[in-house]
Amino acid sequence: MFSKTDKDVQTPKPRIEPERSTSRSNVPSIISSNLRITGNLKTDGDVQIDGEIDGDVDSKLLTLGENGVINGAIVADLARIAGTVNGSITARVVELGRTAKITGDINHFSLAIEPGAYIQGQCTHVDEQKLKPATNGAADKTKPSLVVHKDSGAEAKPTEASKALPN
Repeated sequence: MFSKTDKDVQTPKPRIEPERSTSRSNVPSIISSNLRITGNLKTDGDVQIDGEIDGDVDSKLLTLGENGVINGAIVADLARIAGTVNGSITARVVELGRTAKITGDINHFSLAIEPGAYIQGQCTHVDEQKLKPATNGAADKTKPSLVVHKDSGAEAKPTEASKALPN
C-alpha cells in the first residue's frame, strides 16, 4: 500500500540553462559625471558620457549627456549630443538636443537639431557610402606616429648627408 513502484518514482531531469550569447550586449559603457579621462576612446559598442573626455571618441552609438564634455573629435554611427563638444563630429546620424553646444564641424548623412542648440562650425551633408570609408581610419592618418630610437641613451652619430647640410 505504501510501497513505491518504479512508475511512481520520478527521476529529476537535468536543468538545461540557455546558452549565453557570445554576441555583444546593448549595455553601454558609462563615463559618469565625476570621471575625467585624458586619452582616446574606441569601442565597437555603445558609450554614454556624462563626464569629461580630453581626446577623440570612436563608437557605434555615442550619447553625450547635458553635463558631458568632449574635447576632441567624434566618430560614430549615431551621435546623440546634449552636452559640449569642442571638436568635429563625423557620424551617419547626428541628433543635437536643445542643450548641445558644438564648436567644430559636423559631417553627417542625417542631422536633427532641436531649438536652442548652439553650433559654431560647418554642417556638411555627406552621402552614406562616402561617410563609411572616411570613418575607417581617416582620423588615424592625421595623427603622427611615434618613433622610438633603440639607442635612446647613445649619442647620435652624424651621417655623411647631415655633414653636408649647413647649420
